[in-house]
Amino acid sequence: MNKGALLLCFALLFIGNIHAQTEASDSLPKWKHERKLNVLLNQSSFHNWLAGGVNNYSGTLKLDYELAYTSTQWSWSTTLDAALGYAKTQGIDHLVKTEDQLMINAILNRKTENAWNFSSSFNLKTQNAPAYLFEEAEDQMMRTKTSAFFSPAYMYLGIGIAHDKGDALSLQFNPLTARVIVVDRSYTMALAPGERFFGVAANKTTRWEAGASFALQSKVEVLKNISLETRFSLITNYLEESQNIDFDYTGSIHMKVNDYLSALLEVQLLYDDNALADLQTRQIFGLVISLPF
Repeated sequence: MNKGALLLCFALLFIGNIHAQTEASDSLPKWKHERKLNVLLNQSSFHNWLAGGVNNYSGTLKLDYELAYTSTQWSWSTTLDAALGYAKTQGIDHLVKTEDQLMINAILNRKTENAWNFSSSFNLKTQNAPAYLFEEAEDQMMRTKTSAFFSPAYMYLGIGIAHDKGDALSLQFNPLTARVIVVDRSYTMALAPGERFFGVAANKTTRWEAGASFALQSKVEVLKNISLETRFSLITNYLEESQNIDFDYTGSIHMKVNDYLSALLEVQLLYDDNALADLQTRQIFGLVISLPF
């Protein structure tokens, strides 16, 4: 597998004006794009509260962008999902990161007369800012840097079949998938023999895998102004420990108040034995403000 093929994603990143809308150009009727910029806010405050509690507030900035092309024989879509959030808690001098995501997903389909089309997909997943582990030592809160932008970065390129029903349902199955995990060498220089950083061995910057992958995306309106969005993916490695299947599930319930305000409940379940041989969970609930621009 040519390594340069996995880096083609950087040609797929398009940044446009930010506004929650979908557009179709009269001169290019086959193209459309959608973009949203949201702010998620949470706050807790206590005074003389005998049950206990710590004052805190947090905010998350979320950017979603999609560019899509459709013709009689081909369909192509590229999405950018980015989010970065921090919390300020009483008694802790540093801001604590609450959410960090940077993901690009591109799918190219060659249409057939059947429900399933020939497909090729690319995915890049990393983070925007450094992450820290906070530990209390000698009455002080100490922090240790554990990861950073592109350390790690997960990229995969797959070939297979896909079933697309627009926003309602999209499925991709790639029996041939190449994945690479990229980290900065500074994180692997001090590793002991046999020790790994997100699966990357000592003094290395990459880990290559070959396997199969499956992805699902859906969006349904369960009640008026209440929608459920689901995103699920899994991948297995043929080369070693093929019985270990990494998966990533995110379920989001959006409760719309009006064009500018909504509530969000989001749950994420993640398993990646290269990072941690245990289930990781994340849950968010808050008020979302949509920002027109």
